Amino acid sequence: MLSGEMNFQDTIRIAGVKTFPIRTSRGNSPKMALGIMPTRPALLIKIEDNSGCYGWGEIWANFPTRANTHKANIVEDVIETNLLGFSFSDPREVQEALRNSLAIFFLHIGQSQVFEHILAGIDMALWDLTLRHKGVSFTDFMGLPSSWAQSYASSINAEDLGRLIPLHAGMGHTYFKLKIGFVEHGNAHIVENASKLAPDGSSIMVDSNQSWTLEQAKVALRDIEEYEPYFAEEALRADAPLSDWEELAKATIIPLAAGENIYGIEDFLTMTQAGLKVLQPDVAKWGGVSGALDLAQTVSEDVLIWPHFMGTAVGQVAALSISAAVGKSSTCEVDVNDNPLRTELCGDVIAIEGGQVELPSDPGLVHPPTIRMLTTFADQI
Repeated sequence: MLSGEMNFQDTIRIAGVKTFPIRTSRGNSPKMALGIMPTRPALLIKIEDNSGCYGWGEIWANFPTRANTHKANIVEDVIETNLLGFSFSDPREVQEALRNSLAIFFLHIGQSQVFEHILAGIDMALWDLTLRHKGVSFTDFMGLPSSWAQSYASSINAEDLGRLIPLHAGMGHTYFKLKIGFVEHGNAHIVENASKLAPDGSSIMVDSNQSWTLEQAKVALRDIEEYEPYFAEEALRADAPLSDWEELAKATIIPLAAGENIYGIEDFLTMTQAGLKVLQPDVAKWGGVSGALDLAQTVSEDVLIWPHFMGTAVGQVAALSISAAVGKSSTCEVDVNDNPLRTELCGDVIAIEGGQVELPSDPGLVHPPTIRMLTTFADQI
């Protein structure tokens, strides 16, 4: 399913690792069925080689409030010593080595998935480092036919439908994902209002953040089928029995989507066998760039890869790059809520034109944050 190829040749030796916990209380956070984000925390990681070249990545840290500082401490206390001096050509080699040396440790302390978040951010940073070292952009390295990635408008709050759907339709977006699962709003009411606002030829998607039981999901999806959602995201818990996913897939005409809380290619493939039609790997949460691209090469042609992402401009560009590599069948989400970590941290780099975002033309994978904004958003907790 990939449009390009990966050809790593140079050997790189890691010489420095540094984390940057950041946060903003400005902007407008999405309201999710699992909770409201009171602030926007994030965690960036910078990895340098022995020539002074560097790469930036993002480790998922949206929840809880101090997840960013917690994971930064783990990187400093546990991961860093295993990275310094390590030589690699392909970023996958680093993930494999760290899993071999540290998987049991993280199992023992009950933080195996936190380990996956950290590995994902490291992989992202190593892709950025590798491409800067080679002096090529992601587009050129992969031999992509275009430097533009398709995007969709995501995480639209019920009270913002009238403002954000027309705004993003004007930017060329034709897919709009709604947060549902709130008793006070009513799922069908939100979807009905959004459908009236969306331009002809566009599609609505829904995301309930794992908040329903099987029976609740059946009822909720039945009530919105007339609006023909393009997919329903996380209608069940990611760890719900496969039999529940299979039963729900048979009970609704709405395609089912999930992935931000699935870890490992085998688990993704198992979910497709249970009826999942849209896979949503999160580049900052599992596998990094390597995992998402490997997944795209593995799944069957009738399964879509639509990357999940909600964080800073650093990880957003990496997620968009996945969609660009997968090709026309893939569209990447962009959170439409005001978020300075997306719009100010690296400058105005997520400019949506015709429903697409242009990837960096300079060497590397992502746009580096500016020193001034890193200082501005430095976490004080």
